[in-house]
Amino acid sequence: MIVSRHETRNLGDRGDVSLMHFHHGHVVLISADAVGYYRDEDAIFDPLGNGVLGYEVIPASVAPHWVDGVGFIAEQRAGFVGLTSGAVIFIRPDGIGLYNDGASALRNIEPYWLIPFSPLP
Repeated sequence: MIVSRHETRNLGDRGDVSLMHFHHGHVVLISADAVGYYRDEDAIFDPLGNGVLGYEVIPASVAPHWVDGVGFIAEQRAGFVGLTSGAVIFIRPDGIGLYNDGASALRNIEPYWLIPFSPLP
């Protein structure tokens, strides 16, 4: 399993977020309107954006809503991350993709985007 843990946090001006920490140190940040892929947790707070490995906007039609105690992630099993909107982030061997739903993710049908993985340090 690539995700070691996930947590919810409030980042002040950036609002509420869900964070997924990978075993090798990279972090995925999910907000109400975007997904960011970072070198490590410290990179999230770098005002110059050093350590941002990828960033994509979540279309309004599949934007997740915040649920107390859960954040934006309704379920997570291995690389399958169900958002509270019903959309799915799928952690693929080549990157992180956003899909309308689980069936689309598992069949790789029309992803909105793909954030490619960066080589590990």
